[in-house]
Amino acid sequence: MIAGVLRQSALVGYILGGILVGPYAAGLVQDLSLVSQFADIGVILLMFTLGIEFSFSRLNEVKKIAVLGGILEVVLVVLLGVGLGQLLGLSMVESLFLGCVTAISSTMIVLRVLGEEGELNSLHGQVMLGILIVQDLAVVVMVSLLPKLGDLGATELPALGASLGIAILLVLATIYLAQKVLPVLMDRLARENNNDVFLLFALTLGLGIATLAGALGLSVSLGAFLAGLMISESDYAHEILGKIISLRDALVILFFVSVGMMVHPSSLFANLGLLAAVLVLVIPVKFLVVFFITRSFRYHSRVAFYAGMGLMQTGEFSFVLAKLGMDNQLISPQLYNVILAASLFSILLTPLFTRIAPHWYHQLRKLSALKWFFPEPELETAEDSAGGLSQHVILLGYGRMGHHVGLALQQFKLPFVVIEYDYHVIERLRNGGISYIYGDASNPHVLEKASPETARLAILALPDSLVNQMVLRTLIQKNPSLRVICRAQNHREEQLMFESGAYEVVQPEEEAGLQMVRQVILGLDLPPDDVVEYLENMYLKDYHEIIYQQDSEQSEALKVRNFKVEAGSPFAGKTLRESRIREETGCSVVTILTGDGATIANPHSSATVSPGDTLIIMGSPTQLLAFSYLNQGHEQETGEQLPEPKPLLAPQ
Repeated sequence: MIAGVLRQSALVGYILGGILVGPYAAGLVQDLSLVSQFADIGVILLMFTLGIEFSFSRLNEVKKIAVLGGILEVVLVVLLGVGLGQLLGLSMVESLFLGCVTAISSTMIVLRVLGEEGELNSLHGQVMLGILIVQDLAVVVMVSLLPKLGDLGATELPALGASLGIAILLVLATIYLAQKVLPVLMDRLARENNNDVFLLFALTLGLGIATLAGALGLSVSLGAFLAGLMISESDYAHEILGKIISLRDALVILFFVSVGMMVHPSSLFANLGLLAAVLVLVIPVKFLVVFFITRSFRYHSRVAFYAGMGLMQTGEFSFVLAKLGMDNQLISPQLYNVILAASLFSILLTPLFTRIAPHWYHQLRKLSALKWFFPEPELETAEDSAGGLSQHVILLGYGRMGHHVGLALQQFKLPFVVIEYDYHVIERLRNGGISYIYGDASNPHVLEKASPETARLAILALPDSLVNQMVLRTLIQKNPSLRVICRAQNHREEQLMFESGAYEVVQPEEEAGLQMVRQVILGLDLPPDDVVEYLENMYLKDYHEIIYQQDSEQSEALKVRNFKVEAGSPFAGKTLRESRIREETGCSVVTILTGDGATIANPHSSATVSPGDTLIIMGSPTQLLAFSYLNQGHEQETGEQLPEPKPLLAPQ
């Protein structure tokens, strides 16, 4: 709980709690054997659920850098760890343990931090996720092979080869059971419709195959992972995971507490030289490895920098490996304490590193001495966007949000140019014949190529808040009259965008919430009066003005009124498109209450208005007056001049 208040991982709290109650501090727990046995079950369930959650489809999204880059990262850091260990006088086995421990980052911590920052679906977030998945897979190999290092010698090589052969046979048997036997068995269990059966089956499968692997001389963790992998692609995987996850979490907590209990607080920082050396390997050296690997796959320096900053820590499986070394007497208590201290420090710093990464990146790239470190890609533009841009839209970012905006701009036949720094996206734009500029939007030289001084609109669809603010300020400086639409993750960012000169700010999650409300209105038989009251309150709030806002100096206060359409109305029997309500009056139809009691919220332009329907209309008093005249079949009275509605964009 204290760790949560301090915005730190609960994992840190569990370990510190174990240190406090352990035999070397308060002494509340003296016998570690029973705690260790339950903790071992927790590790088995952790590896079992890792197998269930392992997704080849997620790996496929960034498969090139995930597979090749992830393997390269693990190998390089392990080799660097071995080299460091040898320089520090550690044995070869201890050096190999040190390399393996530092090569693994924390999937749990990284995903949590990315989720809090709203960057899970960002490009650097996907790159980090791909590398983390491969690291998790590497853990399975490590926990299988590392315990055998103590007996490794010329006479033991045949036994190691036999173990490897048994492991291959176990994997093949697992694949056969997963394809032929398990689906039939799980279908049979599902027909029993008994929740307890799934829980017992999951525990039997995970613990059973883990025990079988141990009996065959293999790692129980490998057996647990294979058991989870058997059902990972099954229709019942989520059901089984849901049944055991609470038990797994409880026992995994016990594992991390037991890790802390084995620590002597006075010796935690006894070897400061070794601790400093390990921290150098985990933080700056690991950052450089991830950075240069990501750059080698043609990702922008910003993506590489963010990924490197986010993976500068060891993870939960590092504790598993460290405890494995202690239990098998392969590493000394001194090295165990150093690994634990370095892991705690790196995990504590991870949220800070992730938050300051954008600021550090933009500050460091300004230094002339680091120009080689942050090279700008050669500026590339599509042939038809190299010059002559005028009255166009600048679309900055072509991720999930930018892609949808781009499709709409194409549908409306509006000229636009995309600025994007992901070379893989650039290839898609080039193949699709879409105008693009390859470069970092935060670079003023790149923005200048998009001709913001002659643009009609700019849309910032970038996930990085700091970059959005920098780009927004640059655009406004180059063209003070340019309308810029931005995205924001929260209300604080929204306020900053408006203060920086944004014309509109969109919050994706707020948009999603409003769409859910729309579905609630459509899916439930709600009283029309309640719907009208809700819509009137909602549409007069600031959020609705973000959609329909005009210059405040020229616009009247918006109001919502309802009008009944009689048989003699010129709107009766026409679609909203045919009625031209928006074009003729400037009003917007926000809801149609049909004569038979149905509610159509946010109606499409193809919706038909029938006699007896009630239209909920939003507009200024002058616009509502014009609609009232037209609805009654009258022409607008002389002297009631309406401002000509000026759409934000029009086809060229």
